[in-house]
Amino acid sequence: MNPHYGQATNQQQMQPPGVMNSVQWTHYDDLRNIYGLDGNGNPRTLFDNVGVQYGLKALTDGNITPAEFLKLNSQIGGWKHPNDMVQEGFPFLGSEEDVLADPSIFDPWSSRNMRLSPDGISPAPRTEGDLLAINAAYESGMVFDGQLNMPVIDWRHYLEEVLDMHNSHQSFSARQRIRNRMGDSDNQVIWFTDTRPTDLTDPDEPRPREEFDQTWMALEVLHEWLMNIRANPEDGIAGNKPDAAVDSCFETNGDLIAEGENVWDGILDSSPAGACTTQFPTHTTSRMIAGGPIEGSIFKCTLKPVSTALTDGTYGSWNPTTEQVAELNAIFPQGVCDYGQPDQGRPGG
Repeated sequence: MNPHYGQATNQQQMQPPGVMNSVQWTHYDDLRNIYGLDGNGNPRTLFDNVGVQYGLKALTDGNITPAEFLKLNSQIGGWKHPNDMVQEGFPFLGSEEDVLADPSIFDPWSSRNMRLSPDGISPAPRTEGDLLAINAAYESGMVFDGQLNMPVIDWRHYLEEVLDMHNSHQSFSARQRIRNRMGDSDNQVIWFTDTRPTDLTDPDEPRPREEFDQTWMALEVLHEWLMNIRANPEDGIAGNKPDAAVDSCFETNGDLIAEGENVWDGILDSSPAGACTTQFPTHTTSRMIAGGPIEGSIFKCTLKPVSTALTDGTYGSWNPTTEQVAELNAIFPQGVCDYGQPDQGRPGG
């Protein structure tokens, strides 16, 4: 999101000289032809957290107090507009020695781009996405809407315990989108392979272990699946699945742990946890804890008044005091997210 974040290392090779000088290395600028430009000639942006009640499930589950919930949402703020962003500090740039010598350059999660200048303390206001940009993201196909007309084996290493950005729940986010659009997810198979460190007794130095690469196995199964489709097109994609094209999970060495249509039960439904679900816990995101769907299908939520949220069960057993209600209204003057409604930016929504 930050135009200052980085640049291509081969700019000096570009011709004519200087042709890349005006490029802003952001997702938005990459897709300005899709998102369009605002009145200042800058690409429209999608990120939006207006009305998002961070920590809502933690509140209703009793894991945080009402005071903590209110403090979190009053201080969380949003991102500065890309025009107002500044260069990140450490750990994006610099070394550990630099930050030890000058702690002011410590900039976790680009926090300086979430705080207003000049005090550097006040949080930037909640970020509002551009409805035209969100609409264009859907219409252009930049957003996977669940239409899956080909066989897919979604195979991933299980990386939850090393804080990798490839969160395991994303396989099931895709599955739910597919089900929402097509009614079933028979064209998608999910495989996980265990890649957890073998020794977790020392959290500072867990011992890595060899990771089995299921790629060739997946390609062989896909090849058989495609050849079946070629030979029997009347049976469709799901009807041509080979025996191995089934939800599965594997040990680090590639040995099968479990397979079958029920191994991932309990993630997208209320069934008891399947064998792979138990072996490979999936975790949530801040938006899911705020009440958003697992498929991550809402850029800009539809809003409902705080007064409605107070009476429709949004807050569980919490009955805010008069002062707390006033604070909720101050934090969310436009209302809070109603995730039972479609994305405001979805075409036709």
